[in-house]
Amino acid sequence: MSTGGMRFDGKVAIVTGAGHGLGRAYAMLLAERGAKVLVNDLGGDFRGQGADTGPAEAVAAAIREAGGEALANGDTVATREGADSIVGAAMEAWGRVDILINNAGIVTSVGPISQMRDEQWDTDIKVAATGTFQMCRAVWDHMWQRGTGRILNISSGSFFGMGSGVGYPAAKGATWGITRALASAARHNGKDIKINCVMPTAASRMTHMLGEEVANAMAKHYPPEAAAPVAAFLVHDEVPVTGEMFRIGGNIFRRAFIGLTPGYKAAEGFLDMETVRDHFEEAMAPGGYIIPSDSAEALDPDADVNWGAFMQNVI
Repeated sequence: MSTGGMRFDGKVAIVTGAGHGLGRAYAMLLAERGAKVLVNDLGGDFRGQGADTGPAEAVAAAIREAGGEALANGDTVATREGADSIVGAAMEAWGRVDILINNAGIVTSVGPISQMRDEQWDTDIKVAATGTFQMCRAVWDHMWQRGTGRILNISSGSFFGMGSGVGYPAAKGATWGITRALASAARHNGKDIKINCVMPTAASRMTHMLGEEVANAMAKHYPPEAAAPVAAFLVHDEVPVTGEMFRIGGNIFRRAFIGLTPGYKAAEGFLDMETVRDHFEEAMAPGGYIIPSDSAEALDPDADVNWGAFMQNVI
């Protein structure tokens, strides 16, 4: 096992979707650095079909063979009962949960939205989006009462648009919304619970959908293990940020953010359509943007509204 400077000794981590690819890489690195890891994976294919405890058991066995401590779990993240069972298994084994990485996700729908079936939408949403919600809810009170914890949600570069696919980007976009909401709640209540999000680029079972040439190139330039160090740093005690998003993979990581331009504000009264047309370029110009830390900072600071009270009432 590694004796690297940044360690997770004494920490308990849950990694969902950890039977293959990125999830496996996250789990292996955390264990290598001293964490006890609950390896969760339902064991279906990347489209969510089937169930098999074998992948989770294989990763847990690999961790133990390397000198680490790990348990396998095959419950689904997509239901309250499944999420509670996953967290309960870690609590029963080790009495605490310090780290949660919500990696589980599947994709069932590609192609035009007009051809997308309701069940495809439901399946895409229920794992990445609903699963992230369920797992965060299952662990939240435990972290809140202890006043500390680390959560990493897994989004996707598909959030920026992936052709005609809709379900997967929508699900992965929801993980960012969950991240921002929870980070704001913890920050406003003085809790050392830090929640961040990543958009990984890495070879996986999903990349084979793109053809052999692309899959081989991805495996060469974006192995899952290359993304794991950033993910691990973001769940370490030393992580300095919360509510942030990072694009990771290969030999690079960089911040992704949603900002607000200075825009155009009418000198008096409200806007009309012609004013919007005449000042549209001002609203679009990116120079001088701000990056709000929460929804209150995204609102008009000059308005006669107590936004601080607004946030306290919402939280």
